[in-house]
Amino acid sequence: MKQRLGRWRRNRGVVGMAVALVSLMQAGCDDGGSVFAVSLQPFYSEAELESDSRLTGIWSDKEGDVSFAFEQSTAKDYKLVVMEKEGEKGASGEFEAHLVRLGGSWFLDFLPNSIQEGDEFYRIHFLRGHSIARVEIGESSMHIAFFNASWLKARIEEKSIDTPHEKADGSLLLTGTTEEVQELVFLHADDEGAFSDPLTLERQEVEEKEQ
Repeated sequence: MKQRLGRWRRNRGVVGMAVALVSLMQAGCDDGGSVFAVSLQPFYSEAELESDSRLTGIWSDKEGDVSFAFEQSTAKDYKLVVMEKEGEKGASGEFEAHLVRLGGSWFLDFLPNSIQEGDEFYRIHFLRGHSIARVEIGESSMHIAFFNASWLKARIEEKSIDTPHEKADGSLLLTGTTEEVQELVFLHADDEGAFSDPLTLERQEVEEKEQ
């Protein structure tokens, strides 16, 4: 498990963890904590939501190991299915995604739709959390960089950031309001290390089926 998560951190930032992120406690790294910051509250209000027709479609990395399929469900809401392949095996996760503009930067807010495994009693004990990534969308390529939990934990420990949060089993859960987590991301959008190395995705052409 550690080897696989390490590969994701090196090659794709934290997106592989996003596939498994159905709660804060289900995402882990080598020290038992989440590799990206998770918030109880969304990183957006209705005022910051945007839509971009370029986002819809299927995007994948160069190796074809991970793909993001965006579908616009309402004017400013997107359904996202993240699919990961490793050898002959595959895994997928379904998310609600929102395109957010904070100042001059663009972000995606991700929220997992549901717990996929376990019985109902098991599933209700898990929390759904929001993660956020800085995004650059082009006609044929897209760059996604997730908010880095290791960077944030270090800033909190040195007391340069005091955003409300809780720690559990090495994981970091932001507990502030939407306005507080927005301010945190906005103020540090350009800070070195605040976001993971970007994952580059390329748009995939979908062949039309013959009638």
